[in-house]
Amino acid sequence: MISNDLQIGIALSGGGFRASIFHIGVFKTLAENGYLNNIKHISTVSGGSFTVALIFKLNNNKWPSDEEYLQNILPSLENYFTNIGLGRNAIFRLFLLPKHWLNLFSRANIIADTLKKDWHITEKLSDLPDTPIWDINSTTVETGKNWRFSKHKMGDYKFGYIMNPDYAIADAVASSSAFPGFIGRFSLNVSRYKNWHYFDWNDKIFKKQEKPIIFKKLHLSDGGLYNNLGEEALIDKLGETLIKDINFLLVSDATQSLKALKSKSIINPLGRTLRLIDITMDQIKMLRIRTLHNFFHNNPKSGILAQIGQYKYLLKDKFDLKKINQIKTNIFTLSKNEYDELIKYGAEITSIGIKKHYKQDDEK
Repeated sequence: MISNDLQIGIALSGGGFRASIFHIGVFKTLAENGYLNNIKHISTVSGGSFTVALIFKLNNNKWPSDEEYLQNILPSLENYFTNIGLGRNAIFRLFLLPKHWLNLFSRANIIADTLKKDWHITEKLSDLPDTPIWDINSTTVETGKNWRFSKHKMGDYKFGYIMNPDYAIADAVASSSAFPGFIGRFSLNVSRYKNWHYFDWNDKIFKKQEKPIIFKKLHLSDGGLYNNLGEEALIDKLGETLIKDINFLLVSDATQSLKALKSKSIINPLGRTLRLIDITMDQIKMLRIRTLHNFFHNNPKSGILAQIGQYKYLLKDKFDLKKINQIKTNIFTLSKNEYDELIKYGAEITSIGIKKHYKQDDEK
């Protein structure tokens, strides 16, 4: 198995609640093998952001031990994904509460409000522990760059950074999941922040930004538009090395593969637009996956990829793989059976990955 001296970085992909629950299974296997304490840095997109937000919420803003996760957190997570209708309740708020009518085109703001009211995620980034570092990824519409939220900073390298932001976790998570179409963008009022910084690549430090901010409001969209795996925050030097605080990378990918349309499919204008977005995101994902495979090839035993669709020949008799692949990547509740199967599936794929690549010397 993986040695105990590893410092683990874990990237959790987007993919709605399907991804959230798959990631819960990944953490289950890590906890059963005693590795949660080894996690030093987490980077999440969309569905992965929901999972980590709940883990911190259910453990009083502390990262759980293996025992705390298995005995306290894991049994509590089911209710959020099978009973509390996040997507449904957001729709009700949009149509029934006049204060949200102004958010018709920024519906991720309603998701944030629903996370606060129904999931009771009311904490701020400043309430998070220093370890593990948690990066929540979204995409800045105005700059086209990766906007990251963490306890220590938020921003993108082109627009600038706010250090130690006083910012709600629910707002960051909603920004991370603001997929075009159903959810829509998140509106962020940046005029309230005065002390912006930029990163000086020569001196390797953050410096005060003197140039004026030309936007009073930014619009943040799903982190998956930039990178749906979220691993970029954990890899340095153009994919050559891991960042300094980790020596092992686990990427959990529960994104949905792009399917060919049937010959008689008819797509309306919105459908055509979303289809083009799906094609672009799929190509970005495949390029990222290839880069990951090259990295793992050049750096043996430096990490694993746990991915929906892996090890079909080993799992075809244990799981209904077709049914799992048909689970939609939205934020509506799943059945208990779907929930249980996804957790088992994520846990099993992670377990196989660890055993396949990191056997003890006496097992070889």
